[in-house]
Amino acid sequence: NFLLEKCLSNLTRLNSDKDVLKDTVSLILSFADSKEKCSNVCLNAGLMTILQLAVQPNSLPSTCKRDLIKALVLVGSAQEEESNREQYWNQVLNPLGDRYKSIVENPALKQIYMDESVRSAVIDLLESFTGVVQGCKASTVHQLYGWLSPTVSSMVHLLALYHNYNQVVELILELYCEIARRILCYFTPSVSKAFYEASLALIKTYSDGQIGKRSFSKEAEEEQYRDILLFMELLTNLLSKDFIDLSPPESQETENTVTASDVCLYGLNIIMPLMSEELLKFPSLCLQYFKFITFLCEIFPNKVTELQADLQQSLVNSLHLGLTAPGLDTVFSCCCDFIQVLGFYMVKNNKRDTPIYEQMRTFLKLYLDLILSNQINSDLLPNSSAALYVLICLYKETYEQLVQMLVQSQEEGNRQRLLDAFSELTTNIPFTAERIHRIRFRDAFDKFIVKVRGFLFVK
Repeated sequence: NFLLEKCLSNLTRLNSDKDVLKDTVSLILSFADSKEKCSNVCLNAGLMTILQLAVQPNSLPSTCKRDLIKALVLVGSAQEEESNREQYWNQVLNPLGDRYKSIVENPALKQIYMDESVRSAVIDLLESFTGVVQGCKASTVHQLYGWLSPTVSSMVHLLALYHNYNQVVELILELYCEIARRILCYFTPSVSKAFYEASLALIKTYSDGQIGKRSFSKEAEEEQYRDILLFMELLTNLLSKDFIDLSPPESQETENTVTASDVCLYGLNIIMPLMSEELLKFPSLCLQYFKFITFLCEIFPNKVTELQADLQQSLVNSLHLGLTAPGLDTVFSCCCDFIQVLGFYMVKNNKRDTPIYEQMRTFLKLYLDLILSNQINSDLLPNSSAALYVLICLYKETYEQLVQMLVQSQEEGNRQRLLDAFSELTTNIPFTAERIHRIRFRDAFDKFIVKVRGFLFVK
């Protein structure tokens, strides 16, 4: 009782002090970290006073709403009786839903949406909805998201309205990311499909808002970086649904379901034009992007070969950038994995009727140049050797031509030594790209590097 009264006092009288507010909300959140604590808190009248304060507009700074609503939702999860739980959640959720409807269903919204009071109310609600998602558990996700689902779908229209107001844009994207990260794996096929469609609409709406927008300010570039980083996180989390699916079976929905990979490929098609060389200079965005495309390729290499030719070329161009960017070892490793996985798929299935087959041919010379000119960190040589071996399997004739060019570019005394080293590199190694042969090639590659780096000069 004392702790809840103290929390209420801090929330009402000391809410201008950010540190006090943060500590107070953290304390309330700690009440919800076990079923026993939740049960005791539910019996206290002070909880209902805090609840009423939390759902009122402008009662507290929006920055604390997320964790406070999360705590209140978690407390409700401890209610043993479903009717009591439903009644409690209605006191948390219904006021939020009513406030949201009063804003989005206002006929004059397009005229007043930039008013400070309206914008603040929208931000407050987005923080609160994110708290609801963070408060979901496996046992409560269907009940809570059933209430939240219509609101999530309608936020596409809110994004279109506020596409120039970065704080609102980021909060909407964060909400979608939280849903995909925390609770998507529990969704039934029908609910998943609805969320996929909403996610696609969200990405398309954001992309439409960026068309024709030109800005050379550092602030605008950083804002777009944060937005696209959130989209990449969203797509990566959507993709995980295809192999982490904890949803209850729905026997009537086995056909015509949209897969997460389809959504991610379409989303990549929309986002790719927004990616620029300047944006990829942000390390966290660069890493998230390459992790995503590598993840996608590892799970569905066949779908990468079916992409449109211009999108495949964009992927190849970005891989070139990742392989040559200085100091980004994790990115380099991701690029090697992408090339190795996709190359193995094309070798195994004799897949040559796709534009990316020819587009990837340039990687063979790039790898040889990087390896032989000592531009690759020694820790990354195993990744490089695996990618190089798969490329040799794909383009054996091109490899032989490049070897001849490299040999001819050397001084007279080194030509035969280099030719012998290249011959030993592939001796008795079949070009089938199988794992056992990749390992044998790696061992031969290590010996090759030791031999040639002492005398080789690449023009």
